[in-house]
Amino acid sequence: MKLLSVNISLPKEVSHAGRTVATGIFKEPVDAPVMVRRLNIDGDAQADRKVHGGFDMAVYAYPVEHYSYWEKALGHDGYPFGQFGENLTVEGLCEDYVRVGDTIRIGGALLQVTQPRIPCYKLAIRMGQDMDFAKRFQDSGRLGFYLRVLEEGEISVGDPIQLLERDETSVTIAEFISVYLHKAHEPESLKRVLESRDLGEAWRLWLEKMLKKAEPVIRSNGWEGYRTFVVERKLAESDIITSFYLKAKDGKPLPDFLPGQFLTFRLEIPGHDKPVTRTYTISDSPNSDYYRVSIKREPAPLDRPDLAPGLASNFFHDHVESGTELCVSAPRGEFWLDPEDDDTPIVLLSGGVGLTPMISMLNAILAAGSARTVWFVHGSRNGREHAMATHVRRLAADHPNVHVHICYSAPEAEDKQGPDFDSPGHVTVELLKDLLPPAAYDFYVCGPEAFMKSLYNGLLKW
Repeated sequence: MKLLSVNISLPKEVSHAGRTVATGIFKEPVDAPVMVRRLNIDGDAQADRKVHGGFDMAVYAYPVEHYSYWEKALGHDGYPFGQFGENLTVEGLCEDYVRVGDTIRIGGALLQVTQPRIPCYKLAIRMGQDMDFAKRFQDSGRLGFYLRVLEEGEISVGDPIQLLERDETSVTIAEFISVYLHKAHEPESLKRVLESRDLGEAWRLWLEKMLKKAEPVIRSNGWEGYRTFVVERKLAESDIITSFYLKAKDGKPLPDFLPGQFLTFRLEIPGHDKPVTRTYTISDSPNSDYYRVSIKREPAPLDRPDLAPGLASNFFHDHVESGTELCVSAPRGEFWLDPEDDDTPIVLLSGGVGLTPMISMLNAILAAGSARTVWFVHGSRNGREHAMATHVRRLAADHPNVHVHICYSAPEAEDKQGPDFDSPGHVTVELLKDLLPPAAYDFYVCGPEAFMKSLYNGLLKW
């Protein structure tokens, strides 16, 4: 194992997508010995300390073995060392060999492996590729790894790399990458990484957060099968969406749930021999007295008017009234938010009736007394179809951490830009780029299929 190149760069400004960004990714090899410090190498620096650098990411190493792969994949004759933004170009330290917590010596510096590198858009700038390249690089698994500096010291090109200490129970960097890319919903895989020695703190927090989401949520006061609920109140939220407030017929308190989860209904619909089962998201924060679902009346498809309209949704709108009894199973579902989670800013993106879980999440965050920054971004056709508009605007007026942006794709004459909606058109990633201040966000998305696909793919590219 050997150090082939030491590469450094101070931040520089480059032009990207019509704006100027600062980056330290344009590393260049140096021949003379250099000092490795606690936070970086002499002559090197990170432009954005929020996502780069720090004790756990002081030095970035990349295996030379991957150079030939990328040269072939990208049709390049030969990249110079430092091309991938690495400080150290190394030989013999590939991801399937290196383990989290490995302690290595290079020259006078003592270093420890902490985590894989997850690329940002600046790698695409460096490589002269489009913005899809960061994801392509990530999906390849050829990511390299970060090191913390245990002892400062001088290093030189050609220094041997000595593995001094290893915990064989720690995951390899390759295993770590696999969990991040493919198994972040598997509790045992997450626990396996968490048990690794001397894991970077930011990754530990992320893994713990994902584990909390992945582990089954057990509600000791839930119920098995179906329970009878009575509709206490029916409230029109717009021309096409109606809310139903449900109370348990037996009068017992209702079990808690996580905002974003749904109820399952077993409906006895006239003209149907068998019960009809449907699920609807709970559209309010947890409340021991009632559950609320908000249901859109589904018409026949626009391109197939010969087909029947939505069976269950029209049954609710036309036949379910105050006093109607319904059979309901306990809350469940894997799409949810912990309202008492960390302080990461959150973006709730919804289209049409997809706002129901977002309303639940927003209400729950505020009910928990959280000061977490929330962006509520919603798309509707017009004011007649826009549900819960007054409620959301009022929450934003009363809570400085809540920001709202409403898009109308087909505003009508009575819809006024400003009080009713903020911009015409659809919710797009380009809108989000203009709207959101720079930060690391958690995004939650719910809406029609085309809406979901467009935002999901766009956010991945961003």
